Amino acid sequence: MPTKPFNPQSTQAVPIEYAGKWVAWKKDHSEILAHSDTIQELWQIVRDLHIEEPVFEKVPRSDIRFVGAR
Repeated sequence: MPTKPFNPQSTQAVPIEYAGKWVAWKKDHSEILAHSDTIQELWQIVRDLHIEEPVFEKVPRSDIRFVGAR
């Protein structure tokens, strides 16, 4: 299953309404095409919509923060 590659230069934030959900991006990561609470449901939605080469991502819950250092 393809996943969205990490891009430290990206400033695109995922809208808050997708917090805690699975999302399917366009192949070029420019648009979220579908979302669901589970990856199984999202796979079915992607198949039903005939989306080719989606990129899947699990969006963290809104109360989760990531902290890191280089």
